[in-house]
Amino acid sequence: MPCMKMCCFFLSTRLGSIIVGILSILQLLIPTLILVANGGENYLKTGASNINAHLNDFAQEEVFISFLRFTEDDPEILFIGTVSFCGLHLLSCILMILGALKVQKWLLLPFIILELIRLCILSLIHVIGMMVIKKQLNLGDLIAITIAGGFGLLLLFYLWACVVALYQIFGIVKTEKYRSLFGTNPLTPARIRTESVNPKQLKVAAKTDNSLYTYNSNYLNEYHTYSQNKY
Repeated sequence: MPCMKMCCFFLSTRLGSIIVGILSILQLLIPTLILVANGGENYLKTGASNINAHLNDFAQEEVFISFLRFTEDDPEILFIGTVSFCGLHLLSCILMILGALKVQKWLLLPFIILELIRLCILSLIHVIGMMVIKKQLNLGDLIAITIAGGFGLLLLFYLWACVVALYQIFGIVKTEKYRSLFGTNPLTPARIRTESVNPKQLKVAAKTDNSLYTYNSNYLNEYHTYSQNKY
């Protein structure tokens, strides 16, 4: 079964995934343009040097110190890696939007993988960042920022799960079981004529007296009822 039926309680997972793709493009494009506009690797190296000059103001976390040294020594590697990943992810966002429009689940897969990697990196940055700046904040501010960042990450994971749900739904609508109940076009599902279905399908149709089956929720309820009756 899909991990969710609707996005944000009132949007279809298809429309929600398209919106997620647009938002992801903005999340990737804006920071990349800012990084390039400020000098790229020189901006990264200058920032790492400034932090190293005031390193005593931060908690001495080994991972953080190692990252600063790497950024200061090889900023071009970090810059090229960041821009390359953002470029690939932008392409995956476009493919995901096209996949949602064309009902092609394999076009969603690159976005699902790359977005999961991005969210894991953001989660790691958030955790390490809270550990590093704890010397500069009082306990109340630290707790507030930690909770706010956690809820922000939770929202991003929720939006990612919307695309995963659409991938699962696209897998369902391509099955023979779905097509025998609602036809071959998942965008305009219709009840199959009673002469062409078996008795079990007639039993399901008698229990659900809906004239139309929406793409998102009604099919899932019907599919669940059908599975229970069959098995």
